Amino acid sequence: MTETRLVVSDIDGTLLNSSHEITDKTKKIVKKLDEKGIEVALASARAPKAMDYLAHQLALQTPLVCFNGALIVQKEQDQLNTLYSLALEQRDALLLYQTIRAKFPDVCFNVYSNHHWFVEQEDFWTKQEAAISQVTPEVISLEKYLKENYPVHKVLCMGAPSEIDRLQLEIESMNITGVAVNQSKDTYLEIVQQQVSKLTALRFLTKQRALSLSNTLAIGDNYNDMPMIQHAGIGIAMGNSPQEVKQVADLVAPANDQNGFYHGINESLRIIS
Repeated sequence: MTETRLVVSDIDGTLLNSSHEITDKTKKIVKKLDEKGIEVALASARAPKAMDYLAHQLALQTPLVCFNGALIVQKEQDQLNTLYSLALEQRDALLLYQTIRAKFPDVCFNVYSNHHWFVEQEDFWTKQEAAISQVTPEVISLEKYLKENYPVHKVLCMGAPSEIDRLQLEIESMNITGVAVNQSKDTYLEIVQQQVSKLTALRFLTKQRALSLSNTLAIGDNYNDMPMIQHAGIGIAMGNSPQEVKQVADLVAPANDQNGFYHGINESLRIIS
């Protein structure tokens, strides 16, 4: 059996329980992985700052795969330095903003650029996301910002499930080349550059370490985790995953509220007796 040298884990619904907490068992097995010389890297739709405080809790020194792979950063001396970046085209980001503001005024439009989270006003949705991510948004004029051609690594739209469903259909009907949309939950629509994926990020990390995909283990719970779960040496789906995600995995772990991260890793690697 090929030796696992790198574990790449999703965060929400995988590493964290439903209360957005890292359990003691998760901390225990991450520490054990470190003792065995197996690195753990986090890969999420979250922004760098929303991932960094979790990495700190786990004493991780590995790169952070942010925005589903649109941005990879490495913390060095309290600085988050960019290793990899793939942003939306300016015209695409501006078109999305103008279309959504005109047709979906009740949808909360958020822009993520490098380490920044920008909004036009704080509302129910931004306050909810700030409480989950432990990051505070910056209030600016988004149209002005987008016209100045700063990098946009992710657009997040938040709203009622029916509005998010309609919005996804609207964006898909626009046929914008180079844009990918994904519902991370029924109230969140994530928009990134089309080539962005956690699998691309996984390949970047393996190349950086002179490893092959067979030396990796990937664990996650949602559709955006499927490619890395399918192509990693060992792929684990959480018990709370949709059936399609479970079908491409080598192992289905218990749910995130049943310490599925701990049990899935340990069943695969047998590092805690």
